[in-house]
Amino acid sequence: MKKFAVVFMLFMACYSAQAVDPATVTAAAPKALELATIWSPHAASTLQSTGIGLMKIGESTVSILLLPAGILQCTLGAPFGMFDAGVDNFIKGICAPFELVYQVILLPVRIISLGTVR
Repeated sequence: MKKFAVVFMLFMACYSAQAVDPATVTAAAPKALELATIWSPHAASTLQSTGIGLMKIGESTVSILLLPAGILQCTLGAPFGMFDAGVDNFIKGICAPFELVYQVILLPVRIISLGTVR
């Protein structure tokens, strides 16, 4: 929560600052570079964690399609020995929407980077 408060305050400070003349930009540049060197590792880890979360959301979304594939394998593919794979895909397809909801709920935690969420 402390990180979120600091990032929110920095965002609000940057949003409200209207530096348009060159003297103000020149005066603010050293402080901006100092803040960038301090926050760059946090920004990189946040982007990495967010990217992992988005990939897991996409994976869960695609795995929903295993439900109809499993049904087809259980019914039409049973004479060809595909029943076991069909049951496995059917179970994965049933669990996929719940995993998708979990990953979507976990995404803000990944963005704020509260610890290492993998």
